[in-house]
Amino acid sequence: MTIDVDSLLINEWVITRGNIHNLSVSHEMIDSARNYRYILADSAYDTSEIYDYISENAHSLPVIDTNQRRGIIDDRLTVNRKIGIELKKEYSSMYSMRWEIERTFSILEGIIGSENIWYVSNRDYDNIIGLKVIAYNLMVISNIELGDNTREIMKIVSC
Repeated sequence: MTIDVDSLLINEWVITRGNIHNLSVSHEMIDSARNYRYILADSAYDTSEIYDYISENAHSLPVIDTNQRRGIIDDRLTVNRKIGIELKKEYSSMYSMRWEIERTFSILEGIIGSENIWYVSNRDYDNIIGLKVIAYNLMVISNIELGDNTREIMKIVSC
């Protein structure tokens, strides 16, 4: 899922099976955040290929958590990964905004009840999540328009 950390609106989502790694849909997710100033991502995206793709195709600065298991050997790093690792150090305080995606998942799972769809067979998960994303985005937009806290959605959900 990609979200705009300023507005907290969900831009894009892709549903995959649990045994499919996020990297298999990474280009689609990165493309949905094209031309944002920064793309924040967790350590699963700490690969030279992802740094290159973000820099060359999304025209954004990658701020990605470093995956220590991959090791950091300076003379083996691609230019974009070196730059990305330095950006992560420089913008470490900004990286905390990456947790907005976890908070958004929590809202979709807990408040709107999306956790229930994972345990029901014969459902079109993408459409169900899509409807929940639309509902979530409408609540966020409503709060923006009303001047309320963006994440104050319980009063709308409980109506």
